[in-house]
Amino acid sequence: MHKIILTLLCATIATFSYADNCDNARNTYDDIYCTNKIYASADADLNKNYQQLRKQLNTAQQKILKKSQLAWIRQRDAECTDDVQSTVNVQCRLTTTQDRNHWLQERLRECQTVGCKTSRLGD
Repeated sequence: MHKIILTLLCATIATFSYADNCDNARNTYDDIYCTNKIYASADADLNKNYQQLRKQLNTAQQKILKKSQLAWIRQRDAECTDDVQSTVNVQCRLTTTQDRNHWLQERLRECQTVGCKTSRLGD
């Protein structure tokens, strides 16, 4: 019994460690796994960038940013979700999240160099 459990454990660890090698993805599962890992990292960056920008803004600007962020989330979900098939396109979410991160970073750069421009927060 212990040999079976040990064998299954080793096989599982080998599968995860191979899947973790995203440069040599073997199949669709590995591709999805790797894309999900990258998406999780981009999403964490998105939250960090949003919070950093928010700290630079006054109360009125924070409200505009929040409204813009919520609109972006609705748009991302509409573009990247197929409600009929109950699926989410992770590559689409990754791309849109990376784009939004770039936008947030640009707003941060503006705030740090020339000041936070209220007119740019609603884009």
